[in-house]
Amino acid sequence: MNLQRDNLFRLNAWFAGVALLFVCSTEAIHAAERVSIATPSRGLFEFPVVVAMRKGFYKEEGIDIDKVQMQPALGVKALLTGDVDYLLAWGSALRAAVTGVPIKNVVGIASRPLHVLIARPGIQSPKDLKNKVIGVDSVAGTVDYLSRVAVRHFGMEPEKDVKIIVTGESPTRLVALRTGAIDATPIDVAFAVKAEDEGFKRLVYLGDLIELPLSGMAVTDQKLHSQRDQVRRVVRATVRGTRYFKQNRNETVQMLADYLRITSTQAAKAYDTSLNSFSDDGMISDKGVNLDVQLTKERLKMTKDIPLSQLVDWSLVREIK
Repeated sequence: MNLQRDNLFRLNAWFAGVALLFVCSTEAIHAAERVSIATPSRGLFEFPVVVAMRKGFYKEEGIDIDKVQMQPALGVKALLTGDVDYLLAWGSALRAAVTGVPIKNVVGIASRPLHVLIARPGIQSPKDLKNKVIGVDSVAGTVDYLSRVAVRHFGMEPEKDVKIIVTGESPTRLVALRTGAIDATPIDVAFAVKAEDEGFKRLVYLGDLIELPLSGMAVTDQKLHSQRDQVRRVVRATVRGTRYFKQNRNETVQMLADYLRITSTQAAKAYDTSLNSFSDDGMISDKGVNLDVQLTKERLKMTKDIPLSQLVDWSLVREIK
């Protein structure tokens, strides 16, 4: 009897050991890959990635995301050294690629601007901008270009009918607007909806005027080739995040309010304004990319033709459709 009991005990212990080994092996096989994504700031431009994180889309792909914030130029360097795996800085990645740095944007997020031209309360209509001052963040930068697009859209000419001056980043430009140092400025829609609650005037949403990419995800050429399966899974989860963002208004608005620390009303307004700026399929049109390349070459005083294949690779987006 004791012998039978001992044998049964040994048999149970053996099965338990096999089961434990199976569980550990399964966990090792399915352990999530930890990858880092660098973003220049917290904002609407990167929000589909936040949606994908909160909805567990990356985890379903076996990816554990560590999102870190760093300046775009540092992000490019970190991408090249392998300190981060992915970069959410479309403009900086594109400019680097134009100069020959071996990185590519592999998924598009925002294919149009997310800026609103906002004006001080005394400016009630676009015609009131004549002989006034628009503040931008830098000479020949994206905000400067969008200002000129808006001015021409209103039937005026930059420099001739409207003065454009450099006043700094969005928070600084808002202060300049409040003090009357400038009369209008293009700012991110999330800033704009708060400014409107203070009495500032919305003149135009720039995303309705021009197709100029604002947001995407870049990787190094080396990673794209050596870890293509991982990149594919990250791309697929990111596209899912963008689609979920666009197709689930109520839930997304609440997530947006929480993430950007704005009211639900402001989040709803930002969402409704910006919705069409986000890509439906994870790609940016050749027209949009070419415009960005043209502006980049003008800033860098380059004349050499740059093939789009050096800058973007939509092959993984096409594969997951």
